Amino acid sequence: MDGESLNKLKESLLQGQKFLGRDNSIGLISYSDNVTINLPIGVYDTNQQSMFVGAVNSLQAGGGTATFDAIVIAMKMLQDQVAANPDVKPLIFVLSDGETNEGHSLKDIRGLIETYKIPIYTIGYNANIQALQNISSINEAASINADTDDVVYKIGNLLNVQM
Repeated sequence: MDGESLNKLKESLLQGQKFLGRDNSIGLISYSDNVTINLPIGVYDTNQQSMFVGAVNSLQAGGGTATFDAIVIAMKMLQDQVAANPDVKPLIFVLSDGETNEGHSLKDIRGLIETYKIPIYTIGYNANIQALQNISSINEAASINADTDDVVYKIGNLLNVQM
């Protein structure tokens, strides 16, 4: 993902995070050929918010798209959070161009997604929307087309409903 799509993704993240409350937590993972934990999950206080903004602003395009590898890492991070605090309600947001061309496939990790029952909301930027809908449908989460939908409004609604 690069150019206008990456800029739209950053804007969505920066605007969408404003819907979080101080009792929520947030982290950030980016992925290309590899998966990078840009920000470990932490309580959404002033410090975490500042680090999130910095992590988003530092995102850069490059390499392939290892979507399913990133989902596996995100699920592991969330499982660790649930183990520490069973009241946590984990959610994953995948923002992508939807063209996975590196790492695991959906077939490889479908069982894991079904087992942990973590909703995976997908947002596509110039994306293969059907591929993203396939991910979201496993645990009955929404899929948003950033090319036609008001992404920030929909992220806000999703967060308000889920939190």
